[in-house]
Amino acid sequence: MPKAEIRVTNELLARLSVASNATVLGLLMKRGFSKVYMEGVRSLAPGRRLVGRAVTLRYLPSRPDLQQRIAFGKTADGMNDTPRWRALEALSEGDVLVADAMRLGNVSTGGDVVFSRILTKHAAGLVTDGAVRDGQKVVEYGYPVFAGGSTPTIGEPNILPFEVNVPVQCGGVLVWPGDVVMGDDDGVVVLPSQLAAEILPEALKHDEEEEAVLEFTIRNKVSPSRYYPFNEDTQKLYEEWKKQRAGKKTAPPEPPIKPRKPAPPVRRVPARGRDFR
Repeated sequence: MPKAEIRVTNELLARLSVASNATVLGLLMKRGFSKVYMEGVRSLAPGRRLVGRAVTLRYLPSRPDLQQRIAFGKTADGMNDTPRWRALEALSEGDVLVADAMRLGNVSTGGDVVFSRILTKHAAGLVTDGAVRDGQKVVEYGYPVFAGGSTPTIGEPNILPFEVNVPVQCGGVLVWPGDVVMGDDDGVVVLPSQLAAEILPEALKHDEEEEAVLEFTIRNKVSPSRYYPFNEDTQKLYEEWKKQRAGKKTAPPEPPIKPRKPAPPVRRVPARGRDFR
């Protein structure tokens, strides 16, 4: 069974969750990794961020002899013990199930009963280039779900699970077991595990540089063209932005304002008016 070159820690995964997918993708492309963005895979739960280690599951086209090979259980035609169940049992906190369904976006890889195990294993989420049966029910489990679509059909007439934790393709991207899978509303990017620690500081710095440019240009109502793409002026702006930010963090708090003592009540002397008696 292939091993990931480096096991990415949960701490590193948490730090990577702050970096944007677009930035990580750009840094990977600069290193020659041009096929790391999954095509045809979208979030079924918009707004949820996914960063986790890949536990992979490979599907093959259905055939009667394949079903006999993979089904080892004693009930339900043996389908109670298949590679899909073994993949789910292999999950732990910080892991993502990545299912290679050969880019068949309308064919189910599992439904709410099967994928409830992702919830109870406290895993990070699900990614597949196939479909999810009962997709809305799976989304209600609360974890990120990325798939080719949602479907009411079962997958067994079309595909069957075959191998666990082997290199697979998903959405046209090679996924090695243990790779970092990063998902947001723009899609899914695969970060090779051996590059995770190296890319993290670059990604965070890049995102900060963009934040500095946006803050300055929006506040001053000027075009970003002077600073974007990044150049020497960008670096000067970024360094000044960091100094201002550090100053705000280290500035001593202002002393609390003491409440004023209430003024003594004014003694009112009744005015003498005319006597109309």
